[in-house]
Amino acid sequence: MGKGNKEGTSKQFRWTKPMEHLFLEILAEEAQKGNKPSNSFKAVSINRVAKAISERFQVHCDAKHVENHLRTVKNQWQIICTIRGESGFGWDDNLKMITCDRATYDATVMAHKKYEPFLNKSIDHYDEMALVVGKDMATGSFARTFADIDLDDDNQDSVPIDCENEEVEEVRTKVSSSGTSKRKRKNTQESAVNEQIKFMGEQLGKIANALEQFTVDKTPQLYEELMSMEEEGFDDDFLCSVFDYLVSHESEAKAFLVKSKKHRKIWLQKFSQG
Repeated sequence: MGKGNKEGTSKQFRWTKPMEHLFLEILAEEAQKGNKPSNSFKAVSINRVAKAISERFQVHCDAKHVENHLRTVKNQWQIICTIRGESGFGWDDNLKMITCDRATYDATVMAHKKYEPFLNKSIDHYDEMALVVGKDMATGSFARTFADIDLDDDNQDSVPIDCENEEVEEVRTKVSSSGTSKRKRKNTQESAVNEQIKFMGEQLGKIANALEQFTVDKTPQLYEELMSMEEEGFDDDFLCSVFDYLVSHESEAKAFLVKSKKHRKIWLQKFSQG
């Protein structure tokens, strides 16, 4: 993290992993509460993140810093969408990981260096990213809520988020003063909403099944693996609190289980400080 006056400018503000975790956690919650109409976040949501970052990490974080980082996360999401849309790549939904063989990996990294952080590695906070910068879709363990479907043009004090690489594209038309144009627009919106509701219903069933399977199959393993970290010097009460946290954060629990013991220790140390 920058020091002195550097923290006061958008260019010099540096985001740490714990900051980004809090950033995504709050905005995912805001999206679920309906504060992301028409794929934009309201100013109150942006300000909430800035205040939380400033207070928890004792830095100066303002709305501009949050908006800039939102663009960074949007760009990361676009890269993920692009890779997943290309041939030669697979997707492991349990690990939230784009998969490919060695030859494909080497050729891709040589052509697109910026793809490397997203290949054959679990993508941190994938589900939260999908909710924060994803568009018109239910992804992973989260589904887009009814409140996210905006039928009004009253969208002031919002930060727009574009995601050109996703298949579903929001169509904005200029509404003329004639009643015919308004009726056409209303019919188009109603049709889009009906399709979205149908899609969400299907996805919610899949999500419920996935969560149930994780609870049945992975929870005992997660507990055993956490308790085994006592030999690394971690307190039993602390590990129990970590267990409670991971059970309610599925993607992080899965990521924890695939880490080596060395990296689990590093993660636990960071968790205890954050």
